[in-house]
Amino acid sequence: MAREKQSENMVLQGMLHSRGELLLMLDADGATKITDLEKLENQIRAVAKKDGDSSGSDPSFRISDTPVVVFGSRAHLEEKALATRKWYRNFLMKGFHLVVLLAAGPGIRDTQCGFKMFTRAAARKLFSNVRLKRWCFDVELVFLCKWFQIPISEISVIWSEIPGSKVNLLSIPNMVWELLLMSVGYRIGIWRISNST
Repeated sequence: MAREKQSENMVLQGMLHSRGELLLMLDADGATKITDLEKLENQIRAVAKKDGDSSGSDPSFRISDTPVVVFGSRAHLEEKALATRKWYRNFLMKGFHLVVLLAAGPGIRDTQCGFKMFTRAAARKLFSNVRLKRWCFDVELVFLCKWFQIPISEISVIWSEIPGSKVNLLSIPNMVWELLLMSVGYRIGIWRISNST
């Protein structure tokens, strides 16, 4: 547990202090192929250029200054996953999708894939406000993207299930608690969102 909290804090600190134009977050288990990095990068650059400098005439334009987020997605694998996974994993997946829809709204089909890319401007805004550290951290990122009106895209990635998943039936109460906490915290103003970066 202490090691898990330490690694989550390292992700947060890394995102807040990195100086690169584009920042990549990925799970340590290697479930997503790093070769998909280029797909996310191409998408983020296309959206940033469209939103930031569509004419290409501004020499001072920098992609890092335009908030954009791209989520790697396993949604295209869902049908196959439903056929091969244990019943309770399918139940968890469908139930979680419904609760995410209620908490963060529509738009992203797969919030939980750990392969995500951010421009530096997006990372600063999002990670300086994120409060959840475990199960629903990714859902909070979607919620905050919508709050800040940060463009968010979803790109299909190659992914394989790695044995030893932390998700099980006992995870349900933790997930529900975090989503409830997030919904209540933001909606009644207990959790304030800072616009400064």
